[in-house]
Amino acid sequence: MKENEFRLHLEIETTVLEVWISQGWLVPEITDQGRNFREADIARGQLILDLSNAMGLNEPGVDVVMDLVDQLHSLRATLRDLTDAVRRQPSDVQEHILSELTRVEVQKRR
Repeated sequence: MKENEFRLHLEIETTVLEVWISQGWLVPEITDQGRNFREADIARGQLILDLSNAMGLNEPGVDVVMDLVDQLHSLRATLRDLTDAVRRQPSDVQEHILSELTRVEVQKRR
């Protein structure tokens, strides 16, 4: 999606978008035709608006939340990769991993 369409969709000014990009909250794709934004950028933009407008967070607060969102996203991808790797293992290895997970969970409850 082109920059103008992105700004119109979120109803934000160019200066606001520039702050978001300079803060690293959005990283558009740069092409010969300009900056392009993905659907995920719209969701991030809406979250930024919610955090700053509806919840009253300042820029440092938004920065912390966006960093945590990025960390969570990264951890979910790592967990997905780990789960896929476990699924590719022989069944006895899978069973051993599951029993270890169960053992750890039982120890945490104590």
